Amino acid sequence: MTFGGRTAVLALDTCAGATSAAIGRNGEVVARVFLPDARAAAERLAPLVKGLMDEAGVKPAALAAVAVTRGPGTFTGVRIGLGFARGLALAAGCPVLGVTTLELLAAGAAAEVAGREMLAVIDARRGEVYVQRVAADGSTGEPSAVTPEAAAADLVARPALAVGAGARLLRPLLDVHGLVDLVRDDLPHGHGQPDAADLIGLAERHLMAGEAGRTPPVPLYLRAPDALPPAPSGIETP
Repeated sequence: MTFGGRTAVLALDTCAGATSAAIGRNGEVVARVFLPDARAAAERLAPLVKGLMDEAGVKPAALAAVAVTRGPGTFTGVRIGLGFARGLALAAGCPVLGVTTLELLAAGAAAEVAGREMLAVIDARRGEVYVQRVAADGSTGEPSAVTPEAAAADLVARPALAVGAGARLLRPLLDVHGLVDLVRDDLPHGHGQPDAADLIGLAERHLMAGEAGRTPPVPLYLRAPDALPPAPSGIETP
């Protein structure tokens, strides 16, 4: 499968507490790395990607697209991933394709549980979760930041498989309704975290649909940052 004479896709995720990257062709992952700790991603990402490309024997000119998650997640992680993806794509002369972290989470879970509607769930801290519905056909709802109680109520009203490590926050709330079987906090791949390797097939489907490069991906922030910049000198904050 080629896209404008190019055959490879590079996928990246630094948004949700881990750092992962993968290179694939024809839906198959040919090189991958998953680091459960996202700290120092800014320093790790460039050498990590270079090592992967060397391992796969892929030159920048062979990249049909750089696929990257655009959030929700940590503000630093979102900026690092998108910034690196844009720079590499510019150098390689290929488009950047952005998906939500929640879409990636659902794509990985779908590989293990086919034909189910899912609610991808990431722990957003501060008493909230990030959620996004993904239908069995891959169509997606709007991502949002809600309380675990609101997410559980949505699942009671419209049952779907709650996937991702964040889904464990819904377990006691759904158990009250006898719906604890809807919780799969071990998907995808037993660790419940987004993994860039699952972005390869998703990115190729977007490429085949002609969706890459139409508009550059922008960061998806579903709430204000935890840390606020200092007030200008002479101005007191309440």
